[in-house]
Amino acid sequence: MPGQRDWASQKVDSCQVENVDEMEKGSQDPISQSVVSADVQRRIRRQFDKRVLPIVCCLYVLSYLDRGNIGNAKTAGAQAALGLDSAQWTWVLNAFYICYVLFEWTTLLWKIFPAHVYVAVLCVLWGSAAMCSGFVHNMAGLVACRSFLGIFEAGFGAGAPYFLSLFYQRRELGLRVSVLLGMSPLANCFASALAYGITHIKTDWGSWRYLFIIEGIPTILFAPVVYFFLADSPGTAKFLHIDDQTTAVERLQTRDTTAKSKVHWKQFFAGLTDYQNYVHTAIHFCCNYSFAGLSNFLPTIVADMGYSSITAQGLTAPPYFAAFLLCVAAAFTSDRHGMRGYIIAGFATVGMIGYLLLVLVKDELSTGPRYLGVWLACCGIFPALSINITWLLNNQGGDSKRGAGLAILAIVGQCSSFVSSAVFPKTEAPRYTLGCSLGAGFTGLIVMLALGLHFKLSMENKKRDRIYGPVDPEERIDVSMLGDQNPKFRYLT
Repeated sequence: MPGQRDWASQKVDSCQVENVDEMEKGSQDPISQSVVSADVQRRIRRQFDKRVLPIVCCLYVLSYLDRGNIGNAKTAGAQAALGLDSAQWTWVLNAFYICYVLFEWTTLLWKIFPAHVYVAVLCVLWGSAAMCSGFVHNMAGLVACRSFLGIFEAGFGAGAPYFLSLFYQRRELGLRVSVLLGMSPLANCFASALAYGITHIKTDWGSWRYLFIIEGIPTILFAPVVYFFLADSPGTAKFLHIDDQTTAVERLQTRDTTAKSKVHWKQFFAGLTDYQNYVHTAIHFCCNYSFAGLSNFLPTIVADMGYSSITAQGLTAPPYFAAFLLCVAAAFTSDRHGMRGYIIAGFATVGMIGYLLLVLVKDELSTGPRYLGVWLACCGIFPALSINITWLLNNQGGDSKRGAGLAILAIVGQCSSFVSSAVFPKTEAPRYTLGCSLGAGFTGLIVMLALGLHFKLSMENKKRDRIYGPVDPEERIDVSMLGDQNPKFRYLT
């Protein structure tokens, strides 16, 4: 824009710039003017795909493996062995979520400590907490272990999508974040498969104890890999040549030239007042109800269809694996064709049909339709959740506004976990009408929210085209000052 170009020229010609912070406040920056060729961008992006994304995805699998195995442990006999009733087991589950929500502020530590050190320490801590769950003898011990697990995992889980945003441009980030979030059903698949094998261990000590211990060990063993191989930032990535490190930073700063190590308060408060973030948070609240509920109770739901504990562990793995494949497929489709609102609404509809089957099929001997409901619920909710977070990241103009949006989504959206922990008590077995009915209602609400946001953003794009004219999709847009209110910014719908 003319005003910005005049300001930039004044900034370059001025002899009165007092310090570096003054330069970082500008809407244009000399480094942001450099043009990075497509071949160079592709080479750097592939390096990040090989050296950064796999490590973060493995960490995501390990974190969800350690938090989600509580459902498998219950089916393997943990609740009965500790003598806990449904209300007490609800507190065991909520202990994790309460601490996770209260300590999500530790995401800020990603900016303070080197990532390879910070995450390696978290690996050792949450892996140890997961293992200690196998040595408890009462409710207090299990609650303590789950509380520490929530504290340590909060520092990683909420910050992982933000960490990837340090390496990838807006148009590159969607697929990578969707793949990352798709690791959660894959982790549940691994947990179910491992539980199927571990519960074959016949011992008076309890196979559920081995489940906690064996699944916690890989997290601790992965810590050295994180320490020695995880890059802290594009500018310090050891696997890049010095010139490529500079280029990797330059290509990111073509989007947002505000200081990367500081909060741009105007952007931050814009994020707190943007209606989009609250719609995404509502969608995440509804998705997370099923996300937490399925992780904690799916083995129990399947076992109450008439299967043995061991068979139920095995039967929960295939739906999770199918959900992972659909997360990846949804990511590719949404990146190629857009229409994120339609994709979320479509998958939410699938999940709603699944829940309705679980509610409406009253014949307890009709395990086929009910098990199909389990498949549809898993395959619908996980892709919807991953695309929703990607959609939020795509449409936030600036790093600080993106951080505000993620903070609202993570804290408020996570609260539905408390609801899901309480609505699948033993007294509701084997149909769990209340829990499944709420699941159907929440997934139906996702459909309405996603479609409503899709049409609202489409109208906004058309309005801007009408007033300011069409925009070249490949044009670089400076979101430093105006954020997504820049007249050239177009929302992904």
